[in-house]
Amino acid sequence: MDPGEKAEELRRARKTAALIGVTVIVSLAIYLVIVEVIRSTLGPFTGFARIRNMLPVRYLFYGAAVVGVIAARLLQQVLLKARPGDDEKTTIHKLSRTAIVTLTLSELPAALGLVLFLLSGLNRDFYILLFVSLFLVFMYFPRLSSWKDWLARRR
Repeated sequence: MDPGEKAEELRRARKTAALIGVTVIVSLAIYLVIVEVIRSTLGPFTGFARIRNMLPVRYLFYGAAVVGVIAARLLQQVLLKARPGDDEKTTIHKLSRTAIVTLTLSELPAALGLVLFLLSGLNRDFYILLFVSLFLVFMYFPRLSSWKDWLARRR
């Protein structure tokens, strides 16, 4: 692959991954709007489920969010692992696929927070998990300079 073709392929793959990242950010904003609309129209909102002891449910949801965070990190390492015979085009595809997977997993804590809010009405849990998702999206958002560095290290 010549340098111009490689640069174009890298730019195109990063642009696609960045578009997915922006889509995840928009979905997080939609979750926030949903929570605020419910809070303002059904206030005081106590959740749709009548569960006597929410603490185990909260632990379960926070635990699932932690598993999602760990899975994103582990999958990033596994998906980016160099194999004999990987050329630049294969590495670019790996970078793109890994970005899409980690960005998608980054949304998981906020989605779990939304469900927890709908069950219990505890908006603080939603905001905590939303912040975790935003942090993860920021951390895994595809950056062209990082991708170029990754390709340079693979040579």
